[in-house]
Amino acid sequence: MKLEAYSCTFALVCSVLACTETSSSSSRVDRTDAATNAAASSRTTPRADHSVRGVIVVLGSSTSAGIGPKDANNAWVSRYRAHLVQQFPNVALVNLAVGGYTTFEVQPTGYLPPPNRPAPVSDKNITAALALKPSALIVNLPSNDQASNYPLAEQLANYERIASLAQSAHVPLWISTMQPRNFKDPAQALQLTQARDAIARTFAPRTLDFWTPFATPNGRIRPIYNAGDGTHLNDAAHAILANIVEAAHIPEQIRAAGEVNQ
Repeated sequence: MKLEAYSCTFALVCSVLACTETSSSSSRVDRTDAATNAAASSRTTPRADHSVRGVIVVLGSSTSAGIGPKDANNAWVSRYRAHLVQQFPNVALVNLAVGGYTTFEVQPTGYLPPPNRPAPVSDKNITAALALKPSALIVNLPSNDQASNYPLAEQLANYERIASLAQSAHVPLWISTMQPRNFKDPAQALQLTQARDAIARTFAPRTLDFWTPFATPNGRIRPIYNAGDGTHLNDAAHAILANIVEAAHIPEQIRAAGEVNQ
């Protein structure tokens, strides 16, 4: 009888100890999971940086104007603006891009273009952009100069004029490369790749590679990124474009420039 009572008591003690150990182990696991989740959350959603202040202005054509994606919120400028709102809330983004523009429409007010070339548009050009006292400029003109058969020399001279004005105003400038386009004319396709190479070479390191992820070896748009017209990029492509611009760390460079000038 005493042996049975002792056995029951021993079993009860073991059961209590087991429950206590299980509860303690579960608590440790819960705390570990909570810490892991908190660390993961801090990695995926960095704290907003309120120290950077400024204005980024975009000059460009249809890609920057948001043509291509089915959802306007998926356009790269919209995505980049959302990124700034979340991560750099004191950095504003002004978009002056208009579909169909070439490098001539964004030339400074008062510039006289060669015959049969469009004149600058006074409220959408480099003059208008600099009047906003920007902290940085982005120029995105993918392929309309080639579609209009403007010589490469004219296009590059137009970029150089913009770059010179930005430099004089002490405004850092980022220029995107060309984007692939399904040209039927081999001469236009060749000029597009020549312009891509010239821009990447001339304006490095502040060039944005809007070509490599989207182009086939012959310079056409990869089908998975084609908006359907052989000219514009779709929603998936614009998500990548936004990532490319984010990876340029423009707000961080605005901050660095401000710290130097203090």
